Parts: sequence; structure tokens; C-alpha cells
Amino acid sequence: MNPIRLTGCVAEPLGSYLKALAVLRLASEQADPKLRGWWDGPCFCLESELDEAGLVEFFLKRYAPTPILSPWNGGSGFYTKDRKVGVDAIATSNEERFSAYREAIRRVKGIAGVGEDKAGSKAEEDERRTKIQLTCRNILPDACVEWLDAAVGISAEGKRAFAPILGTGGNEGRLDYTNNFMEYVAELLISPDDKTPVTELLRNALFGTSTKGFQQGSVGQYDPGRAGGFNQGQGVETADFPSNPWNFVLTLEGGVAWAAGLHRRQGVAYRSFLCSPFTVRASPVGYGSASAKDGALARAEIWAPLWDRPAGYAEIKALLREGRAAVDGKPAQNGLEFAQAACMLGVDRGIKGFVRYNLLKRRGDSYIALPAGRFAVHERKESDLARELTALLDEADWQLKDAPVEYDSLRRQVDESMYNMLLRGGEATVQDLAACVGRLHKWILTTGKAVQFRRKLSREWVAQLRGVGEGRVAAALAGIRHRDAGAFRDHLDRTNGQFAWTGGSLPERMTRVLERRIMLGDAQGLRHNALGSAYRASPRDAVMFLEGSLDDELIENLLFAFTLVDWRRGDPIGAESVDEAEIWPVYALLKHLFLAEPVRGPEGEVYLRGDLGVLAALRSGEMERAAQIGSRRLQNAGLLPVNASYLGGFDCLRLAASLLIPVPYHAAMRRILKSGETK
Repeated sequence: MNPIRLTGCVAEPLGSYLKALAVLRLASEQADPKLRGWWDGPCFCLESELDEAGLVEFFLKRYAPTPILSPWNGGSGFYTKDRKVGVDAIATSNEERFSAYREAIRRVKGIAGVGEDKAGSKAEEDERRTKIQLTCRNILPDACVEWLDAAVGISAEGKRAFAPILGTGGNEGRLDYTNNFMEYVAELLISPDDKTPVTELLRNALFGTSTKGFQQGSVGQYDPGRAGGFNQGQGVETADFPSNPWNFVLTLEGGVAWAAGLHRRQGVAYRSFLCSPFTVRASPVGYGSASAKDGALARAEIWAPLWDRPAGYAEIKALLREGRAAVDGKPAQNGLEFAQAACMLGVDRGIKGFVRYNLLKRRGDSYIALPAGRFAVHERKESDLARELTALLDEADWQLKDAPVEYDSLRRQVDESMYNMLLRGGEATVQDLAACVGRLHKWILTTGKAVQFRRKLSREWVAQLRGVGEGRVAAALAGIRHRDAGAFRDHLDRTNGQFAWTGGSLPERMTRVLERRIMLGDAQGLRHNALGSAYRASPRDAVMFLEGSLDDELIENLLFAFTLVDWRRGDPIGAESVDEAEIWPVYALLKHLFLAEPVRGPEGEVYLRGDLGVLAALRSGEMERAAQIGSRRLQNAGLLPVNASYLGGFDCLRLAASLLIPVPYHAAMRRILKSGETK
């Protein structure tokens, strides 16, 4: 067996990827049944009884083109004003390898409605085309079946559907793929002129060798870099870039390999039952030119699989025919769900990754297959987080169908961050996604949108960010809840009577909440502070916040995200720090009044209650007065503070806010008392 490296068949652009499939399909079916192919680095490789020279000889002398015809389309070569160079050349050729094509053309010309100009309404025109397509299925040779399957599907109700990779039944706007295909076949294999270096062009298409034989011609959606248009050449505007006609021929043959045999329901349909392999609705994320309108205007999103072990065409054909990705047993519906499935290995085995393509409108009403990056297939624990979040976001989307543009913008940021997390993984991407979710949830709550979330996020979101100080502080705040005084989320929701998230800075907003919870505790006659949390930060975290070493904006965003976590079930978690954290004496003194747990004094357990006078003094910048109030309260409870300097050197309002953060009763805090132990 000979190894052949097809350096002209790389995974990007889409046309080049399809060329690789075409070579695998055609050479396997017509020359070497034992041929195997795989992706190695950027290009496609073969293992075959043929060598490079034999592969070139096959395409030049023995290759029998697939009878690719679309007589239902104007411009297909069967209508009065159509170019007929290719159709006539194939119909009058004598070579045996074109016999199936000749017979298909002969039968097509006898089909009622073919060649007739458009007449009547759009509905009548659709009916005419549908009849032609049904007749083609009934009378054309077997060699046409794969193309017909790839081009169009017709349901029992007469509804048509098209595989996006082949446009709309073999054409793209005014460009008819099939007529161009026949012209190129005639130009290359039937009647080449002396100026067309056919062999040189073929070697360029297969092996990337240099050639001066490129010709003007349209490449459609498959190669955006050669699609033509404004700023596409030295002349500022170039109608069509020079291209290799072999590339177009092999791209169409690869399209047949991709989409053939899929005229049945596979779970993800485009307004009918036809489904193209590894094709989903577009998600406008993960590429530089992504915009909100892409979600509505994109034709589809295609994930082209890459495999790194030799496989025959029959195996790849089966892979493509069953080509789908699943999330929790359900077919992926869009690009984000497909990425989740890839992370979970919810795709067919043997795939090492995907090249992602978005079929987008970028040239007027024409589409391009925009490469949107590669996605490696391996299991990532972050995919579980994405699945949880997707279900929750679906609830928000359903309840906010008519939301303003601001929501749409925040929602897209979440999708972009989710895709980045699935693509790369790691703490930083989880943090970025959680922050985006927090900004979205903050907008929902503080603008008073009535959104009810039946689903919750798991505590794994918090666990993933346990190495982030801002995450630990945010989790400790979000986990605050009390049976009688309610949850912390109540103070963030403008529709709730306990809303308190007001003020010009995070410390001020936290202080407002602390005041509200102290007042709630007083109103309820609670014995202790309603400041207990299902998660506790470490005293070091509180000190870092107090000193301004943490990012306030990140804390706030993560806080709003973590209020979506289910804190009701499970044991309390958090940082029970064992290190000797350096704690400011004034913080240690005042924090005693804002603990949710008892302090053991000389006469037993003592529950201390928060003092609004302390908070009022700190609001006024009077730290010494706040310390005096705190010291007196401890003395009244039988707890004697040691002699220490209770002056700060930091912002009083930030000190007040730090008293809200739930922390364990650390040894460094106990040292502020001459005697006393925790329970």
C-alpha cells in the first residue's frame, strides 16, 4: 500500500474539505476498494494500491463523474436562456465513463415541465419543481440517486427540504452548481483546449503544486477567500477570483459524499424532515465577525469531522449518514449544544475534532461558508455546567420573548463565553462565563423583570471557582438565607419588598443589605443574626475585600450568578482556613456582633446581635465611635476585648460591608478577647 499525502486537500476552507471526501469516495468506488483515508495535521492522507501518479491517471482517464443534474432550476442548462456548453458536450460524448451521465441527460429532457419558463404564482412554480424532482427520482439511472438524495428531499406531504451544504437544491442564487459542474467536466475531460493545463491543474488540486492555469470562475459559498466582491483583489473589486476548475468539480463530488442518503428524519430538521449530517442551527459566537443578526440570517452551521486513523469510504459514509451529536440523549439543535455534545463525547467514536463552518450572508443575498475555528473532541467537566446553564437560559428566553436590545446583548455575551469555556476549559473561562451570567441576572433582577427560574445551578459552579477570592466572597454572600428572614436574593430583586441593593458602590450596596437583614432579625425577634450562609469565605478573603485587594465588579457579577445556585440542599461548604490569617483588630472586634453563630463566654454561649449604631458610625466615617460601641456591646455580654488600637487606615464603608461576609469564627478573631471560645 502506498501512502499519499494530499497537501492540496486541507480541512479549511469547506471546499477543500469536501475535495478530500470526493477523492476518498471516487477512488474507493471506482479504482481501489481497499483505499483508506485520514486527517494528519492540516491535510488529508490516503493509503492505497495507487501511487500519486496512479491517482492522477485515474482522474484523468477513468474517473466517471457523478450525474449531477438539477433540471428543476433555471440556469441548470435545460432552459432556453441557459448556457448549454456542458450539457451538450456530455450528451454528445462517446466515452464509456460518461454513459450514465448521457442517459440521465436524455431522460431529463423528456420530463414534463423541464425547459418551460416560469409561469404563474410562486406556489405553482414550487409545485412544478416538486413534480420534476419526483419524476427524476422515478426515472433517472441509479447513478443519480446519491446526488438526488444530497440535493433535495421530498416528504410524503410534498414538502421539499435542502441540505444546506448544497444551497437550495443545487444552486445558490443565480449560480447553478450543476451547470457549472458540467461545463468544467467538459472543459477538463471531454474537450480541453490547448491553453488549459489539465494535468497541472489536477496536481494543484490534489497536491498543492504550483500552476499558472487558474481561470476566472465563481466558487460559490465553499471558498470565501475566492468568492469575489469588494476589496477582494488589487482592483478593489473583483467579480470572480481566478480559480482551479478541478477544485469546483471535486467540491461538488464531495458534497454528494456529505449529504447523500439523508432523506429521512434525524432529529434536527430545517422546517421539514431532511437533515444534513453534523448540521445544526447557527449560533453567532466564536468568530470575529459574529453579530446578532447572524442567528436569524445564517443558513446553518456545519461541523465537519476530522478522524486520525485510516478508514474506508464505507465507514465514513456510515458515519456521515448517522452523523449527529446528542446532549442528554437529545439531538443537538444549535452550535452551542453541538459544542456541549463534543465535550461529552456524545458524538460518533473515532472523531478527534471538528472544523466548524457557519453558512452566513456576507455578499448581498449570497452565502459563504465561514470557517469558525476547530473544536477538539475530548471530555471536559465544564460541559456539565453548560448543560445546567442552557436549561436555565431557555426559561429566561421563553419568559422574555419581547425583551429589549439590552437583554439580547447580555444574552449574546453569555453564549460567547459559554462557547469559549467549552472550547478551552479551565478556571478562567468558567469565571468569565459566570460573570456574564451574573450581569444578565443582575439586569433581570434590578430592572424588575418577572422571571421565575424553576431550575437551579449546582454547587459545582462554586467549586470550580474556589481558587478565586472574588468567587469565595460572592458565594458566601449568595448563600445567605434564613427560614424567617429569607434569602440574600430577596434583597437583589426589585420586585421583592425586601429589595435593598441600592447605592453607588459595592460596599454601599452590601451595607444596605446588612442593615436590612439586621432590621429583619429585630422585627422577627430572632435570637441571632440572620447572616448564616451555606458557604463561608475565609477570614483572609474578608480582609482582602476590606483592604481593596479584590475586584468589586467581579464580586458583584459572581454574586448575581451564584444566587442562581441551589443553596437549599447539602451541607454548608466553604473555606475553614487553618492558617494564621492577619486580621485587623477593629474588624475582629466588630465582626463579633455580626456572627450567625454563638460565642462561648465565661458564663456559656452568647449570641450577639448586629448593631445599627455601629453601621451608622461607619457610614459617617467615625471608626473610633464604631469601635467604642462594639467594645461596649462585648463588655455587656461578658466578653472583654483586649487593649488594642481599633483605628483602621482603610475605608469605613468598606469595613461595614466586610461585616456582611460570612466567615468561620477564626482563632485570629478570638484573640481579640481576653477569654472566650466558640461552641
